[in-house]
Amino acid sequence: MANRVLAGVMPFDIHDPSDMSIIGTITAQTDAGINTTVESDEVRGGEANQLISIYYYGSKVQLKITSATFNFDYLALKMGANISVGSDVKYSESITTTVANQITVTKTPVAFPGTTKVVGSYKLASETDDAWKVITFTGSVATVSDLPSGSSICVKYFYNDSSARGFKIPSNIIPSTVYLSAQLPEFAAGTETGVFNVKSRIGTLNVIIPRFIFDPNTELAVTSSGHATMDLTGSALVNYSGDCSGSGYYAILSETTEGGDAFTGAKSIVIANSNIDLATAGTSTLQVYAMYNGITVPKLLDNSLLTFTSSTTATATVGSHTGVVTAVANGTTTIEAVVTAHTGLTATALVTVA
Repeated sequence: MANRVLAGVMPFDIHDPSDMSIIGTITAQTDAGINTTVESDEVRGGEANQLISIYYYGSKVQLKITSATFNFDYLALKMGANISVGSDVKYSESITTTVANQITVTKTPVAFPGTTKVVGSYKLASETDDAWKVITFTGSVATVSDLPSGSSICVKYFYNDSSARGFKIPSNIIPSTVYLSAQLPEFAAGTETGVFNVKSRIGTLNVIIPRFIFDPNTELAVTSSGHATMDLTGSALVNYSGDCSGSGYYAILSETTEGGDAFTGAKSIVIANSNIDLATAGTSTLQVYAMYNGITVPKLLDNSLLTFTSSTTATATVGSHTGVVTAVANGTTTIEAVVTAHTGLTATALVTVA
């Protein structure tokens, strides 16, 4: 395959491992990256302490994702918490008293979270921010002294907002484990080093991490002239499902080509058994493989993608799209296999009937 440029960011889908439903899509990343690390130990010996081998261990795959936007659900996943609907929140309002020495607010105050104190604070609207005074509520009413009717005041207190969502950060934070899938765009490298155009996208790097655990370390830092980014970094946990080696795997990577098919990158096709001996009326199904350069292993092809012909049908026939050879009479014939959509890819087999 040709060299490609990996650039830009694409959505990361977060799946619930229990039913594989999408519980979130990270679309506004500022950066993303896959980091693979492996520890090693040199094996040395001999007169000059030569390097004999290297033992690799302690492998780790991390995924770094930084989102430009904030998502409350993702924060809960990082903390390993469940979100509840209906939460105690702080509320501020401006009111004008209608009864002397009495403050009646529009909501129903509740205790400060984590306490039993149903209190709030108030100050005259004309006072500075160091003039707040504590008040105690009975229902929605607080009684104070020296406050004339018609006073304009500011009040702060907690109440239960039925629309609010909330969770508690546990003292023993254990982040959630999810199923993560992502697609990163690939572009044509071209002939000019470092130059590419978004219109030259030629493929996609697909990343699947069956068991992804979030890094619970979090910082939501905001400034007066900027916004907070959200760090969604995490690590892949070993997955043993569908792996017979016993060692498991961290992730699955695959590469797709825009407009590609089963023969993209194929250099040739070969028939597994190119010399077939059959008795009269005997049958054999041809197995055809696509061959690739480099470290890509051969791929067994579906015979429906091929067109088969026999040079001598009096000796043996072949199903045009099944590859099933049937011996008819003694003799030899050549069976040709051609990729229907790529006629330049051909292979032959010799059939002898005796």
